[in-house]
Amino acid sequence: MSTSFDTAVVPDQPQDVSEIAEAATVPAIEPTIERRHDLDALRAIAMLLGIVLHAALSFSPIPWTVKDSQTSEFYSVLFAVVHGFRMPLFFMLSGFFTAMLWRKRGLGGLIKQRLKRIALPLFLGCLTIVPSMWAVSSFVSRPSPAGSQNVVVWEAVVAGDTDRVRTALENDEVGVDAVSQDGASLLTVAVFLGHAEMVEMLLDMGADVNQRNRDQGTALHSAAFVGRGVEAALLLRAGADADAVDSNGQTPKDLLKTDFGTTNFIATSFGLPLDEPTLKAGRAEIAKQLGVSDYLGSGSGTAEGPGWETIEALLFQFPAFMHLWFLWFLCWLIAAFLIYAPLADAMKLRKLPSWLVCSPFSLLWLIPLTMLPLSYMNPEVFGPDPSIGLLPLPSVLAYYAVFFFFGALYWDIDDAEGRLGRAWAISLPIAVIAVFPIGLDVVSGTLGIVPSLQDHALKALAAGFLQALFAWLMIFGSIGLCRRLMSRESRTMRYISDSSYWLYLAHLPLVLLAQWFVRDSTLPAFVKFSGITIVISGFLLLTYEYGVRYTIIGRILNGPRERTSQGRAAREHESST
Repeated sequence: MSTSFDTAVVPDQPQDVSEIAEAATVPAIEPTIERRHDLDALRAIAMLLGIVLHAALSFSPIPWTVKDSQTSEFYSVLFAVVHGFRMPLFFMLSGFFTAMLWRKRGLGGLIKQRLKRIALPLFLGCLTIVPSMWAVSSFVSRPSPAGSQNVVVWEAVVAGDTDRVRTALENDEVGVDAVSQDGASLLTVAVFLGHAEMVEMLLDMGADVNQRNRDQGTALHSAAFVGRGVEAALLLRAGADADAVDSNGQTPKDLLKTDFGTTNFIATSFGLPLDEPTLKAGRAEIAKQLGVSDYLGSGSGTAEGPGWETIEALLFQFPAFMHLWFLWFLCWLIAAFLIYAPLADAMKLRKLPSWLVCSPFSLLWLIPLTMLPLSYMNPEVFGPDPSIGLLPLPSVLAYYAVFFFFGALYWDIDDAEGRLGRAWAISLPIAVIAVFPIGLDVVSGTLGIVPSLQDHALKALAAGFLQALFAWLMIFGSIGLCRRLMSRESRTMRYISDSSYWLYLAHLPLVLLAQWFVRDSTLPAFVKFSGITIVISGFLLLTYEYGVRYTIIGRILNGPRERTSQGRAAREHESST
C-alpha cells in the first residue's frame, strides 16, 4: 500500500525492505492503527485549494504580483472564504497525523520521518523553488510589453509631470487607480515623491483616497512615513482614513513614530534619500492635522543605518520561504510537539471525556483560544495574517498551533464513532451562508449587508469571534462530510493525495507566469481563472507521473514508489483492502 504525501501521513505498512528494516528498529506502540482515508483525502483537498486561491488573486482587487485587466470583487470573496479555513484545516490534520505517527513509531520515528518529509523538502525548496519565485515575481512585475504607454505614464509620475499624467488618464492610457509594479497606487507614488499638484489632480479625477497598496497601506501611510505634510492635508480633506491598518498592523499615526535611521534606510532603497530636519517638520505638521501629540519615535536608528524596525522587518517580513512557509511552521510545531508528547502522557489527555473534543461543546473553549492570537492580527483582513519571513510571526504561529494541537488531541481521543462533524449538514451551510458573509462585512464591509460598527473594540471582538467560528465550523463540517463520502480507500484519491504535495510545492511560479500571460486578454475573468487552474494542475500532474513519482524527488516527498505490472498491482491492491 502506498504512502500519502508528507505532511504527515503514516503508511499502513512498510513500503519496501528498507522501510521494513526501519520499522523493525522502532518500537511499535500501536501497530494496528487503522488509516483514516477520509482525512487523508481532506488534507489533499486543502492543499489543492491553494492553487485555486492563488489563481484567483490576480482577478481580485487584493494587491498581488500580477493584476489582470478583468477584475471582480467576486474573487476577493472567493479568496476570503478559502483563506478563512484552508490552512487552519491543514494544520489541524497535520497535528492529527503527527500524533498518529508518534503513537505508531515513537518520538524517534516521528523525528526521523519529519526530517525526511518536511525539513529536507523545505531545504531543497529554498534552494530551487524560492529563488524561482523571486525571479518569476521580478519578471511578471514589469509593465506589460503591450502597454508601453504605461511605462511612459509611470515615468511621468516619477518626474512629476502632472499634465502628462492627466492626459494619460483622459485618454484611458491608464486608470486612475492603477498600481505600479511594486504594488503602489498612482496616488501613493505621487504622495511618496511629494508631487502635491499631481495628488490634487488625481483626487479631482476620482482616485480612491483609501486605495490599498500591496502592503495594505494607503497613501496616507506613505505621507506619514516620509513626512509629506501638504499631501497629507489634501488626503485628509478628501476623506482619508487616519485609522486604516496596513499588513503590519500599523496606522498612519504609528508610522509617525518610526525613527529617522529606519525611515531613511527604507526611503533610500526606493531612491528617495531624506533630510532629518525636513522629515521631522513634515511629521510635526501631520501630527497636528491628526491631533496626535506623542508621536516622536524613540528608536535607535541613525542616519547611517536602520533601527530595530528595519531589523524586525527583515526577520519577520523578508520573503525567505514564500509559499513554503507552512513547512517552516511545521518544523516549529513539531519541535513543540516533542514537549507536548510527554506532557500529554503525564496528564493522561487520552482519558479526557470525548465530548470535550468531539462534540459542539468543544467550540466553547476552542473559539476563545483561537480569538486570542487573532486579536494581534490585521483587523481589516478576513482570515489569518501571512508570515513568510525568516521567523514566524508569533501571533500567526500561535494561531496555527491551536489547530495543530487540537488535531493531536483529536487523534488521542479516538473518535471511532465519528462524532466530530456528525452535524456537517447543519454546520457547513451555517458557516457559508451566515457566519462568513456577516464576518466578512464586519471586517471589511465588502458585501454591505450589516451596519458598520463604530466602536473599534466591539468591532475587533465581533470580527475575531466570527472568524474563529467560521474556521471551526468549516473544519468540523468538512471532516464530517468527508467521513460520509470518503471513508473507504480509493486508489484515485490516494493518487491525488500523493501528488498534491508536489503540486502545491511547484505551482506558484507557474501560476504567476500564467497570470502574466493572460492578464491583458479580453476574455472573461472566469475563463482565464478556470484555464489557469486547470492547465497548471494538469501540467503538474503530468510532471508528477513522469518526472517525480518514481524519482528521488518522489522518494523524498512520499517515500519509495516502484513501477509494477498490472497483475502485481492488482494483488497489492487486494492485499491492502
